[in-house]
Amino acid sequence: MEHHYAGQLELAKKGYAGIVDPVAYVNDRYHGHWTVKSEKHISGVPVLLQKAFNGGKNNCTLTSMTAIFRYYHDLGYERIPEDVIEIQRDAREIALAHQFKDEKGTPPTRISTIVTKLWAHYGYNGHSSSRYLWKWSTFERELAANRPFILNMANGFYKNHSVTGIGYIIFRKPGFPDVILLEVLDNRSRDIRYIDFNEFNFWGSITRVHPPKLDVQPK
Repeated sequence: MEHHYAGQLELAKKGYAGIVDPVAYVNDRYHGHWTVKSEKHISGVPVLLQKAFNGGKNNCTLTSMTAIFRYYHDLGYERIPEDVIEIQRDAREIALAHQFKDEKGTPPTRISTIVTKLWAHYGYNGHSSSRYLWKWSTFERELAANRPFILNMANGFYKNHSVTGIGYIIFRKPGFPDVILLEVLDNRSRDIRYIDFNEFNFWGSITRVHPPKLDVQPK
């Protein structure tokens, strides 16, 4: 008997994550004949591995922050450094003042504060907020606006881990509810991974990263 679905890592053990082949996974778990209804992908978010940075074992949240801020650098927020090592260092310095510890990582309740202060560190009036209860529209709104987000999970395959949300695929089959897969960069692999939104059965938070309008920034 298989202990994981087709298109899913064996370590995922038929859970909500570890999905590497969306089509194979959906057709195995939900019994075939699914087609893609819609999809969204935010281009330009760099793939970063947390092990490449200082304190790599528990700096997944800081790695997601680094990827997102580097993405905004390329969108014209030029006061954000180009060097991801420098961004990570700045994020870590702020995080250390907000209960981040190398042995434990970033407290989920402090993520949005750290992001907001990182915007301010670079001279921008950006902001951030976290939600601990959500519905699909919370995710869809951010992705439709091309705003990658930080998703922190407290249990399951990504227990005490943060990933970067960059897209989704929605599958449909007549007579059945849609199946939604979130597209993420998980800070552990260079490959895109997927999370089954229909099987979300964990505690966690989504932290939204909102940039300011460039045309109102001081010169």
